[in-house]
Order: sequence, then C-alpha cells, then structure tokens
Amino acid sequence: MLIPFTQLFAQIETDLDLETQSGYEQNIFRFPKTFFDEEQDTLLGPQETYRSSLYQSVNFRLLFTKTFGKQELTFRTNPQGRYYFEDEEASYYTLYNRLRYQNRLSRKTQWNVTARFNFRDRDGENLDDSDLRFPLGYTHLEISSGLNFRAYKQNRSYLEVRSGNRNYKDATTDALQYNFLGVHFTYRNVFKRVTGYHSYGVEIEATQRSYSRVYIDPDRETDRFNWFYTSVEGFYRCPIAKNWQLRPSLIWTRRKDNKETFSYSEIRPGASIRYNESRFSMRFNASYTLRNFDVLRATDSDNTDLGALRFGYTRFRLEASYPIAKNMYLEFDGYWNGRNSNRTNVNKLFFRSYEYYHAGFGVKLDL
Repeated sequence: MLIPFTQLFAQIETDLDLETQSGYEQNIFRFPKTFFDEEQDTLLGPQETYRSSLYQSVNFRLLFTKTFGKQELTFRTNPQGRYYFEDEEASYYTLYNRLRYQNRLSRKTQWNVTARFNFRDRDGENLDDSDLRFPLGYTHLEISSGLNFRAYKQNRSYLEVRSGNRNYKDATTDALQYNFLGVHFTYRNVFKRVTGYHSYGVEIEATQRSYSRVYIDPDRETDRFNWFYTSVEGFYRCPIAKNWQLRPSLIWTRRKDNKETFSYSEIRPGASIRYNESRFSMRFNASYTLRNFDVLRATDSDNTDLGALRFGYTRFRLEASYPIAKNMYLEFDGYWNGRNSNRTNVNKLFFRSYEYYHAGFGVKLDL
C-alpha cells in the first residue's frame, strides 16, 4: 500500500514491508553426505558433518518513489538478517540497496539506469559453487542501463548492459574479487486467447568476469583469470485454469574458463506454477540441471578416474501467502536442493553430492 508523506517529502511515495519468519535449515553450508576425517581416522556421515539449526529471520523492505512527468526515481533498501539458534557462527545479515531512474521516452519505449550496492556479512565458504573456494561474504557494486521497447504491438522486449565489481570477504588468508561486464536481452510476445493471456519468448545473456586472487603468501603471484558465461532460455507462459498459470522453460548455459580448468556446459528444464486470488497466492518451482565439466575429472576414494565431472541438481521451491488481517499475511517458504555428483572420493570436500533444505513460516506486514 502506498502512503504519501506529503508533509515530509513532497510528492514522494513510500512502500514499507516488514516480514519475520521462523523455520529450520538443514545442511547450512552444503556439506557433502560423507567425509573421511584424517585426524579422527573416521568416516563421518550427515549426522556428524551437516550443520543444521532452527532459525529466525527478519526482512525489511522500504521503497521511495518520486515521479515527475514521464520520469520516475526510486530508491529501495532491503536489510535482511538470519539468526541460527543452534549454530550462532552461521548467522548472517545482508543489505541490498537499489537506486533507479526511469524515463518514458514514448508510449512504446522506456529507458532506465540502475545502481546497486549489496553487502553480505557472512563467514564460511560456498560448497555449492566452490570451484575456487568462494567466501560467502562479499560487497557487490553494479550499474546498468536498460531499454524496454516494443518492436510491434504484441512484442515486449528488453535490452540491458551492466557492469560492476564483487569483492569477496577473505575466507582465510587470500583475497578474491572480480569485475564483470554483461549484456541481457529479452524478446517476448503476448497474445490473448479464450483462456487468457499467453506469452512466449527467449532470454539471452552474455557476461564476462575478470577474477583476481591475491595470496597472503608473498612468494605467490596474484592469480588472474577470466570466465565467460553465455545462457539462452526459452519459455512459454499460459493460464491452465482460473487463477492458475504455468511457465515451462529450458535454459542452456555455457561457462568458458580461459585457463580451461573450470569450463562447463549445462542444461536446465524447469517449470513454475502460480495460483493467485484475493484470499490466497502460491508459487511452486521445480527444475533439474545437468552440468558437465570439460576438464575436471571425478574420482573415487582410491583416486580411480571415473570420467568427466558431472552434476545433477534437483530443486523444488514452494512459496505461499494468506491474508489474516488488513495488511497482514501469513507466509510460507520452503526450498529443497539435492546435488548428485559422480565424484565419490570421501577424502575431498568439494564437487561432492549433498542435500539441503529449509522451511519456514512467518508474518508479513504491508504498511
């Protein structure tokens, strides 16, 4: 709900959301299912290796909007925090800020410029995407410029160029960061049928990341490398019943490492189902990702070569909202992610199979 504070900010509108959620998260750091601890000379399983906990999270969103003629300026700030009762060291907070300028150049064309500053204060390393032992904490700066336009009546297209920097918080002793430059293009057609509005299209994205890792060891030279990402997504959105909407999609992604080591190709079929009416809304997402690495090899515990490293990700997410009072909603968010890896070497942490999930209930206030 928009509330104009005309006495404090002339013609500035605000939108405030406050959400709190209680839940449980299993395997917070995406640890592999088994691991051999050399110090204890023991094979550990999920009960010993998984770090799991009940949690309490708080999410605060505040949006300021200033409109002048065909132009609009918005600022959004979004602090979030999650506290783990049984594992305080895993607790973290994030701060997302976005400043956006929009200018409606014509009835069919809109230009926008966006600046983002994101900060995450979190300890630990990401075992889910741990090609280079990425820390979980970082500072992210980004600026982008985009154009919404219609090539013809049924068309909805978007072209955006973005660049920026992500600087990871030191995991142990080294410093890792990357600069990036990317282009994103969306081409979508919308048409009406008896059942409602249908749309189909394609999204294409290309991004280059230029990394540098500075080692605390003075005898080691700074490591520099480039990753180039290309992705293409085809999708179709259509109503399947009253208040129900289906969106199947297929995504192909290619990462090219200039040093070859971490190059891969992946394909991701998925589907999203939405239900929306005045008393209840729900969204369910499901996908499967098959990722094949070009150079990295899978091994077993005897270091026998098992072929090229391969992942299979299965992901499910359910989000639901139910109004319980004026401007107050009961919220549910549940997510499950299982990664199946053909690397079965229990002496290694990285590139292994794991299971992760969280589920929480909360209350959202729209003020």
